[in-house]
Amino acid sequence: MAIKKLSLFNECFGQVEGNVQKLDNSPLSQLNAQSLKYETKVPQLEYMCLMMENIVLTKKLKGNVYAGFQKFSRAKNVLDRFQAMTEYSNVHIFGENDAVMDSTDGINYIELPPNSELMREWFLIIDSPTFKSMMVAYDMEGFGVHEVEEGRKFKGVKTSSPRVIEHATNLLAPYIKVTVKG
Repeated sequence: MAIKKLSLFNECFGQVEGNVQKLDNSPLSQLNAQSLKYETKVPQLEYMCLMMENIVLTKKLKGNVYAGFQKFSRAKNVLDRFQAMTEYSNVHIFGENDAVMDSTDGINYIELPPNSELMREWFLIIDSPTFKSMMVAYDMEGFGVHEVEEGRKFKGVKTSSPRVIEHATNLLAPYIKVTVKG
């Protein structure tokens, strides 16, 4: 599949069971669920990602980390965390090339073509032999709709299903350069 047409949301949403839950005022335990379908805003997605990132960092997981920020500039605030993950894992960041990124920082940056489906998606996939987790969310509104960007609405899934995660990573695999960490 051409990267311009690739949508992790479309490919994976139907593979996760359950009804869509609104997460705007959810307890943290709900955000930590192994598997769920949701509608939510930026702060809840940030929390889900932070918990997943912390597992990579605290457990020193070896494997692959795939992240989609829609735009490279959106990764700037958490880049230090992703650079720290490169000590253990291969890190791949997908996005619109709207900011200069350091090509020597150990991260594999994958530029998305204009009008790519993935530019509307925010995702984080942790794929290691000992831990698997994925969060993918479709941006229902896009940038510039809200005065405060944290109000943007997303619909997505979170899962630890090895089958769903393998499907997602197989879709991304043709677009990454692999260097295995020892």
